[in-house]
Amino acid sequence: MYIVLYSPSSVQKLLDFLKTVYAVNRPVPVIVKPFGAAAQIGIPEAHKVAYRLGKPLIVLPELADLSYVLRCDAFYYLTEDGKEVDFSQLVGEALNKRVALVMGSGDREPSGKELEGFEVIWLKGVPTGMPCTALTGIIAYEIFKYLKHSVDLAGKV
Repeated sequence: MYIVLYSPSSVQKLLDFLKTVYAVNRPVPVIVKPFGAAAQIGIPEAHKVAYRLGKPLIVLPELADLSYVLRCDAFYYLTEDGKEVDFSQLVGEALNKRVALVMGSGDREPSGKELEGFEVIWLKGVPTGMPCTALTGIIAYEIFKYLKHSVDLAGKV
């Protein structure tokens, strides 16, 4: 599973996203189309963090590269206008597959053409107006909770 931050401009937002995704071992963070300070300063800093922690980090120039480079099977774009989905169910289906979960940084949103082939969703029970950093925390927590529950069930079998 790939958790994708689209078009960040803030160094701090990029690093907070990265550290939050790294708090859960399974998903791989992907940065798409960074610009401004995030591209010039944030990406090198992010690579330092990734290298120090021995974790993967992928940086791509376009959303289309999720398909061409990473060969994702499914694409989801998180936006408040999207269809509400039960995220724990989505996590269960997506964790062991090549699925990209994309969220906007709040700086620039992808065009309709860029989102062709994406399912536009929102997480059921999550309030609207949530900044991407907080949304990343919710996603990381839901993944952590799912993985912990899976381990607990495996231990009881």
